[in-house]
Amino acid sequence: MNATPEHPEHDQLSADLAGLLGRIGLDPSGGRPVRRDRIDIRFAASAARHPGRVAAREAEAEATYLELEWLADEIARRLSGRAGPGSAVAVRAERSCMAAGAVVGVLRAGAAVLPLEPGHSAGLQEFLMRDAGAGVVVSDAGLLHGESPVVKVGRFVIAVRRRPAVRREVPPGTAFLALPSGGEPGRALAVRPVAHLDVLSWVDGCVPMLGAGLDDVWTYFHSLSVDLGMRELWGPLLSGGLAVVVDRDTAGDARAFARLLARAEVTVVTQLPSAFARLGAAVRGSGLPSLRHVLLSDEPVDAAVLAGWRSAGIAPQALVWDVSGSPSVL
Repeated sequence: MNATPEHPEHDQLSADLAGLLGRIGLDPSGGRPVRRDRIDIRFAASAARHPGRVAAREAEAEATYLELEWLADEIARRLSGRAGPGSAVAVRAERSCMAAGAVVGVLRAGAAVLPLEPGHSAGLQEFLMRDAGAGVVVSDAGLLHGESPVVKVGRFVIAVRRRPAVRREVPPGTAFLALPSGGEPGRALAVRPVAHLDVLSWVDGCVPMLGAGLDDVWTYFHSLSVDLGMRELWGPLLSGGLAVVVDRDTAGDARAFARLLARAEVTVVTQLPSAFARLGAAVRGSGLPSLRHVLLSDEPVDAAVLAGWRSAGIAPQALVWDVSGSPSVL
């Protein structure tokens, strides 16, 4: 929903954000140089331009850019004095329409995000937090033994670890500490830093290439704890589009996922090639007319699977891209 006379708070937020962005050297109107080096600053620009638009939607709920901006701002405020530049904060978030707000809040506090998958074992999560040196947790999926709640912000609890990990200095400019896609969780070298600029260069390469904008509907399919999940979420949210949350059960069932793509009229989907093969088999005999782009990444692409997708006429207008490195159409 866009700002209307019935929702004057949207216009007020736009004005407030415009003032804030001007003070930090970013002008969403394009009249001044734009800082493009941080996800949280770029998200603030999206929120200033589209406060009343729905940013993310799940089965039973949705969140506007305004609501995610409010959540991010409050989390950043509550983290002040507890986390900042050079530190990592663990984010244990369910796949929900509010997850991005928690991530932006941690980034806005100056810290790097250690995304934790709620479905992973407590032992693995503990290992990752020790490896990252994370002493603070933002969670909407419960707390582990040794985590003490400090304050609640919306659906999220901010907690401190009673036995903090040895402080690890996170490299400047780091946005996330992540597991690589297809990796083996828990190995000593599992967690690695991913810079703001690494994520933003992917977004800035893909969005213009796709001609993606306000009318596009993207899937938020992958866990934020892997590289691909971190990249796909910001495609829609930094271009004013809509991110449709794919819950874990649907993500694991190709037929259910195909039904969601059709029902939500998804235009951009990001997949591992192995998952794309399962989707192609599941959707045979039906179609996805709204789909404009399929982004494949992180695994070799099977030419036979791609040929079968095309011959079945599943999404006649869709281009299939390999975005593992320099994006190229297949």
